[in-house]
Amino acid sequence: MASNMIGGLEVTTYEGPPRGFNPLTAESADLQKFGFPPRQEDAELQAKYERFLNRMKDKLHYVPATLRANSETFHGPRQRLASAATETSTNWSGGVVYAPAGTSFTWILGYWVVPDIDAPTDNQWYYCASWIGLDGDRSGDVCQAGIGSQVYASGSTVTKYFYPWFEWYPEPEIQITNFPVSPGDMIEVLLCAQPGAGATSATVYLTNIVSGAHTSVTFDAPGTTKLVGNCAEWVVEAPTVGGQQSAIADFGEVFFSVCESYTHSGTLVYGGTGDNINMENGAGQVVVDGNLITSSVIQCLYV
Repeated sequence: MASNMIGGLEVTTYEGPPRGFNPLTAESADLQKFGFPPRQEDAELQAKYERFLNRMKDKLHYVPATLRANSETFHGPRQRLASAATETSTNWSGGVVYAPAGTSFTWILGYWVVPDIDAPTDNQWYYCASWIGLDGDRSGDVCQAGIGSQVYASGSTVTKYFYPWFEWYPEPEIQITNFPVSPGDMIEVLLCAQPGAGATSATVYLTNIVSGAHTSVTFDAPGTTKLVGNCAEWVVEAPTVGGQQSAIADFGEVFFSVCESYTHSGTLVYGGTGDNINMENGAGQVVVDGNLITSSVIQCLYV
């Protein structure tokens, strides 16, 4: 393990495990040392993790993360217009659930396919961030991780970028620079911030299901920020870039699946049982529909 300041966050990265390492039989200390999730006390959770590892065991390989702070890009809290309904936002689309009274969220899970993106017009950068997170709706911080993308078109020349990142707002995003992702890749992201409310560190576990690449990073909350744990969300976002609200790229649609969040008391809350969020532009027009398809599937549809 190695800890460094990246931007305004203290971040811990992990070395790759030795050949033949088996996370199903490894000691707890070795799981932590090599950046794997700890064993779960909840039997159902542990069984899910074991099924995932058994499916991926022939191609799963660990990538020790290299990092860079992108100081101009922020994925902040949900922004609402003064007259907006609870189901609208100027920067988020997707779905959000709220912790039951007396509890707080401690981790969140999601799978989705990285969407390809297009620029609706020439000679302008367009952005699309797909992510899962804790806090940010009726709380001022956001602990989050996902995939960023941007596109610029000029005639027949089109430039696109895709990359994984994590962030604890109000600090900017930190890019994982050596973890390739491409449109069509299915991504699994697990974000843990224990013990829930009051947490000052979080760990993200990121897996590319297609390539088998896996990495993990632990990062501290900025300054005096602490997790509220009041909400969990699955989001396609138009981030803030260079101090301005960006324009959303045409991403087609994103389906978040296995939308699960757990409270510190062990209660499972499915993402599709909360509120949907539609993204509106400055003219009040819906540009992305957030649809709750099932209790555990959320769709974001570019319109």
